Formats: sequence, C-alpha cells, structure tokens
Amino acid sequence: MKYLISLTIFSALLIAACNEGEREEAQQQQYEAELQQQMVETDETFRAGLSDLLDVYFELKDHLVESDADAAANTIDPLVESAERIDTSGLNDETAMIWASYADLIIGSGRSLANETDVDDQRYHFEGLSDAMIQVVETFRPVGYEVYVQSCPMVRDGSADWLSREEEILNPYHGDRMLNCGEVLRRI
Repeated sequence: MKYLISLTIFSALLIAACNEGEREEAQQQQYEAELQQQMVETDETFRAGLSDLLDVYFELKDHLVESDADAAANTIDPLVESAERIDTSGLNDETAMIWASYADLIIGSGRSLANETDVDDQRYHFEGLSDAMIQVVETFRPVGYEVYVQSCPMVRDGSADWLSREEEILNPYHGDRMLNCGEVLRRI
C-alpha cells in the first residue's frame, strides 16, 4: 500500500514538472506501472486462448471498419466459440471468476451482434464487446505485442472505445463515413 501511495505521489510530481510530450510519456509510464500491479496470474494455455479470441475480435473490428455487415456476422460464431472454449483449468478460483464475468459479457454482446444484419446495429453491440475486451487485455495481458485502446468521441451522444493492433485510427463505429475519427487513449 505504501508503495502504491509513493508511486502515485512520485508520478504526480513527475507529471507536474514535465512539458506536454514528457507529460504524456510520464502518464503512460504511470499507467503501465499501475496496470502491472493489477495484472493477475495466468498460465500459458489461458493466455493462448485469449490471444486467439483477440485475433477474432480484430477480424470483427476490421469488418466493421469496412462496413461489411455480412463478414462481421460471419465472425461472431468463431468469436463466441473462442470465448467459450478458453481453458481455465490452470487458473486459481478468483482468476477463473474474473474471466467468467468477462466471458459472459463477451458472449452476450457477441450473440446480440449476431442477431443484427445492419452494420450500424452491429456497431451498437460492438461497443459492449469492445469494453469487455479492453478489460480482458488490461487484466490478463495475453499477448506479447502492443495493443492500442482507441476512442471515437462521436458515437451516439458520446464516445466509444475499441482495441487495435495498429496505432493508426481506423474507426469501426463509422467506417468510411469518418474513417480516421478518433484518438489513441493508451497502449497496453
């Protein structure tokens, strides 16, 4: 606890003393340090299953960027199946319960998205799916590469976030209408 308080105070002082570029880097470092403390223990089999799930999520996101409702719909069954078959046998009870709560959100949002044929309706359900996937990646850190949390400020009276492998903004909520609308919130 003392370590966390010291880290927070040090980070706040560091951020206050920096110029804008240094401030962003200091904020990212603070975020990564806090994230490292929140990360839970998992095994390789579990992380591999999450990595597969993330691959299907990225495929779905790309179909929504392309405004391809049919391809997006065809991605849902593999996404749900991937979430359902993740092996939790190597996890402790607490970690397995954390995953189960995320899995319920992912599977529920996926099934809701599967019932839609209009790309804008699919995008509506993609928002809940993305929120759950962001939490999964932040909690379990399943891959060895950077994942970008990106956000569009112009989604249905507010903003919506998503994950991307690329730093470049390719907006799944608007597709070609506003392809590059958004910003990178953070790297995981």
